[in-house]
Amino acid sequence: MRNKLTFLSACGSAGIWLIAATIGALPAAAQEGATCGITVHPDGHMLDLGPCPGHPEPRIQYGAVAISPSTLIMGGSHGQASQPDAVQAALQNCRSNGGEDCVVPYWADTGCVALATTPSSPGAWGAGLANDRSGAAAKALNQCILHGGKGCAVRVTPCGGDDRRWSSPLPLPAGDKPGSVDSNLVGVWEFSVNPGRWLLEIGPNGTYTFLSEAADGALTNMGTFTANNGRWTMHATSLTWDDTGTYTYQRPETLTLTGNLGPGTWYRLRQ
Repeated sequence: MRNKLTFLSACGSAGIWLIAATIGALPAAAQEGATCGITVHPDGHMLDLGPCPGHPEPRIQYGAVAISPSTLIMGGSHGQASQPDAVQAALQNCRSNGGEDCVVPYWADTGCVALATTPSSPGAWGAGLANDRSGAAAKALNQCILHGGKGCAVRVTPCGGDDRRWSSPLPLPAGDKPGSVDSNLVGVWEFSVNPGRWLLEIGPNGTYTFLSEAADGALTNMGTFTANNGRWTMHATSLTWDDTGTYTYQRPETLTLTGNLGPGTWYRLRQ
């Protein structure tokens, strides 16, 4: 950031040179925004114009994950005002879920953290820290596998800046069936819930993630998804849930899914 210098005096060139020389001698911090400029009062004294008005710095928020190594019970936090707040919130959530030996392997400010575990305890777990959700999830999954875990799955992936009102989403899992999903269904879909909404992201490689932004307690989850010729199937890999049914796609960007919970109409947010 460069200073904007304002000269309001009618002093001659010597006075202007003196002001410039004085600013050149200011500490680096002062030259980089601590002051907006300097002027000369009619009596010859230099006046500091004070700090420059500008855009406020973006607020940094924090998140963390906590886990009980003995039971694999976990907790997370996001959208917290400070690192201690994020750590304490994650620990409290872990303990509230029944964990007694909860620890915090990672916390993040502008980045994301993740936990992956085996399906049941005793078992292995892994944690990850990265700049984005997918990177943190991949690291956590890799650590769980390296620790001897069988059937490891990503459980939580909070990022510091996630909205505190809702659960953090999960990234799309790694898929191995490109083309197993009707291309009309690929993208992010919204289903209205009063109040709030559900979000469903369907990937072209046969995967999905589900996130609830409603006060209904629906759990964030992810897994595999196939859809062709009016039939769809869903298998969660982060919790116990399977569903299947029929679908109808209608332009512009409307999708009706009928499954275990009955029919529901979804609207595309983006591809």
